[in-house]
Amino acid sequence: MKRTNLGWACLIGLAGLLAGCSVAPQRYYSLAAAPVADHGAAGSPTVDYRLNLTVARIPAESERPQLVVRDPAADPAVQVLNDSLWAAPLADQIRDALAFGVGRRLGAEDVRRLPDAASGPVRRIDVRIDRFDMVWGHFVALEANWTDRPPGAGHARLCQASVRQPAGVGVAALVDAQRQALERLAALIADETAAASTDLQRGPTMSKSGCT
Repeated sequence: MKRTNLGWACLIGLAGLLAGCSVAPQRYYSLAAAPVADHGAAGSPTVDYRLNLTVARIPAESERPQLVVRDPAADPAVQVLNDSLWAAPLADQIRDALAFGVGRRLGAEDVRRLPDAASGPVRRIDVRIDRFDMVWGHFVALEANWTDRPPGAGHARLCQASVRQPAGVGVAALVDAQRQALERLAALIADETAAASTDLQRGPTMSKSGCT
């Protein structure tokens, strides 16, 4: 009887140990834009230059494989989600999303996707992401500045923008909202007429941009 009880105790202890070692399954998220039917850069380009868009930096706290969210109701307020990972480096995903969105609106091909990228005139846009916030159950926010030098331009324009997009509950909702915010930022970058500071509002999305 004692051996039986001892055996059950060992099995229960082993089960508890295994349960303690179990972890939540990891999920991967992407900022890639969903395909759209009406983009201008799908076929032949509509401008005579190519687009070279780079992302020079993103906030250091966001530059990690895990998603980082803020939850004002939690302690600590900033949380690193070890079971929610980016499918590719975040800076690369931001660059690809912006290059796709800007190129689609301008009708320009992305030089990184062309075998002969060195030939022909190039419009160069260098972006710095100063804020990349995801606030749990509330909103996401982007702040960026960039230089824009079209082919043959004597000097580059310096521009900046901020975008705030409401978000639903859950990680997937935050990622989707950030994807929409990047799409809005791409629209602001592609807006060649933004010569002065302008307040824009389209539905629940709030944005501000300006160039000098």
